[in-house]
Parts: sequence; structure tokens; C-alpha cells
Amino acid sequence: GGFESVLLQGITGSGKTECFLYPIVDRILRDPKINEPGVRALIIYPLNALANDQLYFRLAPLLLRDLADPGITFGRFTSAVKADAKRQEEFSRLQENDLLMEALGHPRAMPQNWLLTREEMLARPPHILITNYAMLEHLLLLPRNAPLFANSKLHTIVLDEVHTYAGAQAIEVAFLLRKLKNHL
Repeated sequence: GGFESVLLQGITGSGKTECFLYPIVDRILRDPKINEPGVRALIIYPLNALANDQLYFRLAPLLLRDLADPGITFGRFTSAVKADAKRQEEFSRLQENDLLMEALGHPRAMPQNWLLTREEMLARPPHILITNYAMLEHLLLLPRNAPLFANSKLHTIVLDEVHTYAGAQAIEVAFLLRKLKNHL
């Protein structure tokens, strides 16, 4: 199928995230090649804080706790994840977030499906990639990031909080999406 556009606006905590997240997860679970790496869904947030919030309290708990780790890989490629960070360093940073650890049931180690480092994501691109529009620009420009979209199976792009883009920023994001389309 093709891409579908839906504009959802409303009250915080009303289930907007689930309106796009559940269909993405369902489609990936139905993929007969789920064991193959490759970005199937790209979720773009305007700010790192929003990306972190949705990752920590919606996506990770859904995949790692509620669905008992169904094999869907995911990762956050933003400036919050340092270029040379190691998996244990990132996990240690996440362990400092009491609310996240509580939401995940206080794991002793982070399941391998949550790709915590850039190195992991470049070596084995996740099914669901979370980023922001500024970082997406870097992902498309820098040759070292090329493996992330190599053999991409992208079928869904989500621009969360799309109503916040206006003026020059909206034009920049529109051109960025065209660049992504040409790249793929």
C-alpha cells in the first residue's frame, strides 16, 4: 500500500500516539521478513524532549512490557545519543530515570530490541526509528549514516506535533521529506 495522511490534534493523553503506534506495530508484526533489519517506520518529533517522552512512556513499555518483546527493534537517533556512546553507558543513563525503569518493570539489562547506540542502529537498522527533523537532515547528508537507510523498507512516516511546524520551519521540513523520498 501507499502512504496515508491523517491529522490528529487534541488533548494531551487522549490516545493520539496510539492511533499511529498500534497500526505501525501491527504492520511490522505481519511482515513475513520481520527478522530482517531495516527501517519500516520513521517517527519524527520537533523536539528531543517529545521524542524521549514518547519513547520512554509509550513505545518502549508497549513493546518490551505489554507485548513481551515481540521482536520489533527500535531506536532513538537524536543528539541525546552521543556518537561514540556504548550500550552499557546508555543503559546506565536510562537507569537513572526512575519513571522509565518503573514503566519497564525495572529490567536488569535492556532487551536487545531496544537499540541504544548509534553504532547498533547503523549496524542493524531498527524497524522503528525515532528522530527529529534536524537529526534526519544529518542522517541524510553524512555518508557515515548511509547504512541506516540502506535496504530500507520504509512504509510509514509520522510527523508528530505537525501543527507546530510553521513558516520557514514548515518549508524546511517539506524539503527534508522530499530529500528523504529521493534518497530512498
